[in-house]
Amino acid sequence: MTHAYESRMNKEEQQNPSGLTLSERAVLMVLGQFISLNSRQLSDIMDINPGTISVYVQRLITKNLIQKVQDQDDRRNWLLNLTKIGQNIYQEIIAGTVSYTQDFLSTLSENDQRSLHQLLLKPLHNLGFDWVMNTN
Repeated sequence: MTHAYESRMNKEEQQNPSGLTLSERAVLMVLGQFISLNSRQLSDIMDINPGTISVYVQRLITKNLIQKVQDQDDRRNWLLNLTKIGQNIYQEIIAGTVSYTQDFLSTLSENDQRSLHQLLLKPLHNLGFDWVMNTN
């Protein structure tokens, strides 16, 4: 199921009007949920190599979608935030993801969808993805 979902997302990525890769959109989605993170935290949450995260962050800074802001509590630390443009694209990504997921799951009843969600949260939690929001 994951492969089918990812395969369809990759096909639709080619038609993506924002020109962002799936990985860049994923970074925006995480930053949109957490508001302000440093690169290490982002790397940990996404379970992606810090060097790879740095590449994504730099691309998104260049596209004016995220910005680095010095942490007022620890001046050695830089936090990543969405810019206004980044926030708008984040909202578009969320709306598209909701629409896509509704379409993908449309053959399941609402009760079946809730059950599937709860079942998928269990292994994610077991794998250490505690940041995944649990919406009952």
